[in-house]
Amino acid sequence: MTKIDEVAGTSGAREASDPSALLPLWPWSELRPARGMLLDSDDFEVLLGHPRATHMLHNAWLHGSGVVWGLSVERHGEWDLEIAPGLAIDGHGRELHLDAPRCLSFQDLLDVDHDPACKTWEIELCLVLGFDACLDRPVPALADPCDVTRESQEYSRVVQRARLGFVRGHPRRPASYHRVRVLLGLDLVVGDDDTSGKEALAARKEVLAAPAYESARELLRRFRCLAALDAADRVPFGEACEYELFPVGESDAGIVLGCLHFTMRDESGCPEIVDVTIDYCCRRTVLPITVIQDLVCALAPGLIGTGDTVVGVGPQAVPGSIEWGPHEAELSFQMTADVLPATLTRDTVQVSSLSTSGWVVEDLDGRPRYHTESGRVSVRFADRPANRLIRVLMVGTGLTPVYGADPVVPLAGVVGDDPGSTGQGRDAILTDVNPRYEEAAQQEEAESGDEDE
Repeated sequence: MTKIDEVAGTSGAREASDPSALLPLWPWSELRPARGMLLDSDDFEVLLGHPRATHMLHNAWLHGSGVVWGLSVERHGEWDLEIAPGLAIDGHGRELHLDAPRCLSFQDLLDVDHDPACKTWEIELCLVLGFDACLDRPVPALADPCDVTRESQEYSRVVQRARLGFVRGHPRRPASYHRVRVLLGLDLVVGDDDTSGKEALAARKEVLAAPAYESARELLRRFRCLAALDAADRVPFGEACEYELFPVGESDAGIVLGCLHFTMRDESGCPEIVDVTIDYCCRRTVLPITVIQDLVCALAPGLIGTGDTVVGVGPQAVPGSIEWGPHEAELSFQMTADVLPATLTRDTVQVSSLSTSGWVVEDLDGRPRYHTESGRVSVRFADRPANRLIRVLMVGTGLTPVYGADPVVPLAGVVGDDPGSTGQGRDAILTDVNPRYEEAAQQEEAESGDEDE
């Protein structure tokens, strides 16, 4: 048990009506002492309140609120919870601590919802840890000549404590950095008025469309831009022109330690607990920087590749880039980088069409060709396809895949796919509708009519 907690148990302690007002904050002013200067209590408030305020601002805005360690929650008996010792940071950047196990009863809240007319009912409660403080250690003080009460004592300590309580439902969590969350796939874009989300979704598509070897740098660039916009939108709690210091108000500064779901039933006019589940997933946790560093390093191979693969990422086919012509039985499609023409064969580039009886593999007139000037692969058919749906396959796996020219690595699928390890490769599939299908169908119908005549 710490010394400050021992002081809190003395008979001279006095509860405070407003705990948050006991420790004044001076984040933008510092004491400038000089020889011979007379100091008042206000000066000591500035002296002590400046480092306290900057520390709380740092915690609240840069680290956020959450559990640091401990504070596990378990059921104790039928109507109580036992909360283990631990440390947390609340929404105002204050360290909340429990130095010994604490028990808290939820019986009174469950009794309020008791309805003998109901056979069973459900109740949701959240256990919240909040800031509390009291005055302690009274000492003699000079009486104010204008004070008729002639008070001669003042409390010389403010003991910071933690307060446990229940709230119904789930406490509100202010959303922040929505654009960044959409970019990383953590938030959804909901509604037509979500302009910031749509902006981030467009940036996400740009990252996915970038060549794989540029994806990490493109992601970082978009991340920085969207984070800058999100930070510019953040404001402290409060009304316009009357902002407070912190992201949330005092009523929302507490830490959720667990969410409880009760299934209740009536038993002879008294409430009885059928089942209780304690959910830890609703609590936030503040991770140490060293753990975050490890997590970032664990994700690095997905962006920069592993050590046993070739450096660089292969070319990718561009979806929706199929064009027909200029010859009647010819199509072409766009690549993101040059490919080795020698790897384009009838086996590595195949075309099929879907008929009423199944897939038909189209016969090609010679090898596919790669045009360096346009960055397109062209395929000519021995006879124009007669079916409507066309499917083009470029092989990036196996023994004889299509290879890129620089770097010399296998095909990496289509734009938007995970390119994977450069030594492994990815197949590319493109589909299109045969623009000459209607013409071929009409000609076939006309030929069958001539045969009938």
